[in-house]
Amino acid sequence: MAKKLPQLIMRRPHLLDLAAPVVAEAFTIRAFRSEDESGWNRLMDAAFERRPGQSDFAREMVSDAPYRPERVRLVTDADDVVAATASCWLSKRFGSNSAVLHWVATDPQHAGLGLGSAVSLDALHQGLLEGRDRAFLLTDDFRVAAIKTYLRLAFTPVLTHGSHADRWRKILAELSWQESFEELLAGPLESFEEEV
Repeated sequence: MAKKLPQLIMRRPHLLDLAAPVVAEAFTIRAFRSEDESGWNRLMDAAFERRPGQSDFAREMVSDAPYRPERVRLVTDADDVVAATASCWLSKRFGSNSAVLHWVATDPQHAGLGLGSAVSLDALHQGLLEGRDRAFLLTDDFRVAAIKTYLRLAFTPVLTHGSHADRWRKILAELSWQESFEELLAGPLESFEEEV
C-alpha cells in the first residue's frame, strides 16, 4: 500500500489588508449558535460528500481544544439554514500568532455565489480580532476549487515535504497560476516546530 502523502499547506503572511466579507442580500454572516449544530452537520455531509448523518459537530469541533462558538463562522440563508462555514482555529504547529482557517465548506446548492470566500474572510477577521497576525490552512490536492478561493484570498503555497513542489505545480497549472509561484516552488522546504 502506498504511503499517504501529507496535506498541502498554505499561508497568508499577514492579516492587515483583509477585505470586508460581503454576501448577497439573501444571506447573513454570523457566529455559530448551539441550535446550528444539525445545520452544520448537514452542510458538512453535503459539502464533503459524506453519507447523511456522518458529520458530528460535537466530535469534530467541540471536542477540539481551540473550539469557541465565535470561531465558527456561518453564512445562513433567508430561512436561517446554514449555507457555508469556515472556522478560525489555532494550532501549536504554526505558533500562537497564527490563525488556522479550518473546516471551510459551502453547500453545493449555493456553489458559485462567493459564500466560501466571504465566510473565510469572516473567519480571518475573527483571527485578527483575537490578535493573530497571519494565517495558515491545510488542504488536499483534489480540492482545486477551494484552492482557487484560497489563492484569491492571498494564501500562498508552503513547501514542507519533498512531494509538495510537484503537487503544487500540477494544481497551479490547472488553475493557470503556475507562473506566479514558480520561484517559490523552487525554494527550500520549511519546517514548523510546535510550541511547547
